[in-house]
Amino acid sequence: MNTKVLFMVSGLRKGGAETQMLKIARFLRSESYEVKIISLKPINDFNIDFKEEGLEVIFLKNWMQHPFSNISRLFKELRMFNPDIVIAFMFIAIIFARFLKMCFGFSLISSIRTPVISNKWYLPFKLTAGWDDIVVYNSYKSRSNFEQKKLVKKQGLVVNNAISIPASSQIRPAKIIGNKPFVWITMAHFVPEKDYMTLFKAIALLKNYPFRIDVLGNLFDQKWPLEVVEALGIAHHVRILGLKTETAPFLSAADGFVLSSFLEGMPNAVLEAMAYEKPIIASSVDGIQELLESIHCGFLFKQGDEAALAEKMMRIMKMSVEERNALGQNGRKHIEQNFSEEKVMQDWLSLVNQFSKGKVSPLPELLPR
Repeated sequence: MNTKVLFMVSGLRKGGAETQMLKIARFLRSESYEVKIISLKPINDFNIDFKEEGLEVIFLKNWMQHPFSNISRLFKELRMFNPDIVIAFMFIAIIFARFLKMCFGFSLISSIRTPVISNKWYLPFKLTAGWDDIVVYNSYKSRSNFEQKKLVKKQGLVVNNAISIPASSQIRPAKIIGNKPFVWITMAHFVPEKDYMTLFKAIALLKNYPFRIDVLGNLFDQKWPLEVVEALGIAHHVRILGLKTETAPFLSAADGFVLSSFLEGMPNAVLEAMAYEKPIIASSVDGIQELLESIHCGFLFKQGDEAALAEKMMRIMKMSVEERNALGQNGRKHIEQNFSEEKVMQDWLSLVNQFSKGKVSPLPELLPR
C-alpha cells in the first residue's frame, strides 16, 4: 500500500514556502506516493491545473463566515484520506496539524521557513511545541533562533530550498552596457517585510543614471507603490509589473538582482536569480546573510539604509562585464552544489520514508549538523 502524504498550508499564495511545498508534493506524486493538499484559506495564486497533475487540493472557506463547516471538512478529509504523514507549512497550518495529530495519530513534519514568528502565533505555537515528530527549516539561522528561544522541543533538520536550475542555453551572459540602460530585477510581494520604501528611496538617489528596475510582485490592490514612485520622480526608472507566474524571461533579461527586505528565511527569489547568474544585492538580514556572506556573488547592505543600497547598486553598474560574469558564475555554482531540485528532493524523500507511520527514529544521515 502506498504511503499517504497530506500537505497543510495556510493558503496558496505564490510565495517561497508555497512554491517549495508544491515542488515536494509534485515530486512525491511522481514517486507514486498518494498526495493531498489542504489549504486553510481559499487562496490560489498558482496558474496550475492540479487535477491534470494528479494532485487533489482542498480549499477551505473563509473562516470568519464558515468556522464550523471548515472544522467539519478538515475532520472529514483526514478520516477519508487517513494520512501516514502530514507535512505542514506556515505557522497556522503547523498549529492546526499539531491538534489534528492528537486525533488521528499521523507522523508530523513541521516546516519553518522564517527566522522569527509573529506575536499572534507565538503562544499557541510554543504551547504545542513537541507535538511534531521533527521540525524542518530551510536555513541554519532559523533553526538556531527557534531552538535558542526554546520554541521547539524536537531536534531540527535543515533542508535547503529546491531550485530549478536553467540550462546553460537559457543564461544570458553579462552584456556591455554602453548606452543601454542597466536592467535590475526584484521579485517580492508588496508586503511590509519586503521594505520597498528603502528600494524606492535608493532608486531616487540614482535617478540621474541610466537604468531601470522591473518589479515583480503582487500589489494586493494597493495604490501606495505607484504613488510613491510618482512622488519620488522615479517613474521612468521603475516598471511595476505585478504578480508573474512565469519569471524566467524577466530573470534572463536582467543584468542584476536586488532585494531590500527586513525579514527573510531563505528567499527563493535570490536563489533563482543566482541560478540565472545574476549579481546580487540584498539586505544583510539573517537568512540572506547566511546565504551570501561567503559566496562572492554580490553585495550585502545594511537593511533600511538607502544610501548604502544605492552605493552598492552603482558599484555593480560600474563593473566590467568580466567582473559581473564572475559574480554570477559564483552564485550559480553555489546553487548547483547545494540547492538543485534533484538533491533536495532526494533529501525530502529520505525524510518522508524515515517518518512513515511507525518509523520515527532519525537516521544518522539526516541528523542535523
